[in-house]
Amino acid sequence: MNNMFERSIGLLGEENFNLIQDKAIAVFGLGGVGGTALEALARTGFKHFIIIDFDKVDATNLNRQILYTVKDVGRNKVEVAKERILSINPDVKITTFNLKAQEFDFDQKIDFIADAIDDVDGKLFLAKKAQENNIPAIMSLGMANRFNPEQVRIAKLNQTRNDPLAKKIRYMAKKAELDLSKINVVISEEVPRKNAEKLYSTMMVPSAAGLTIAKFILHSIIDNK
Repeated sequence: MNNMFERSIGLLGEENFNLIQDKAIAVFGLGGVGGTALEALARTGFKHFIIIDFDKVDATNLNRQILYTVKDVGRNKVEVAKERILSINPDVKITTFNLKAQEFDFDQKIDFIADAIDDVDGKLFLAKKAQENNIPAIMSLGMANRFNPEQVRIAKLNQTRNDPLAKKIRYMAKKAELDLSKINVVISEEVPRKNAEKLYSTMMVPSAAGLTIAKFILHSIIDNK
């Protein structure tokens, strides 16, 4: 375990590596996007996590959600996710909340919010809380019905296109008088390939979004030290 993070330290430098180990990251949603983001952050060297998800592992999750295997079907996602992260690094401090985003009480130290949930009301709630509490945040938008991971990128909410979910959230955020130019999002610019009423996906695009979120959190913390 002493040399587990040798390559992270070599790339980031000792000062930056020590910095990220002190940061508490709240990951809302542990599906294809959030699960990949969580694991990428843990493997990079982050040590403090708060994870929030009300769902259980379903067999239909297994084609794209990196945290789970067939033995986990029927279990709470937060418990499986905690076990997996601790199996990677037993020194991680990870707190679980088996509830919806809107039920979470922002009464503890959070240095960054990763919003990887699907619920529109929950996403608006997290955007409000982030701005009210001055917590940096990144929101994942629509990744379903797409194939191309190369079209995933970071933007501001007021810069999004080809995304029905983003359009709905923009409208609601404006009504809530939130500053859209301050809401960071990860988007796919690929036009959805299927009927938007039904959501299909493989691992490539959600995982690309999760890795992009992890990279954005890492660099945001280092760049703003």
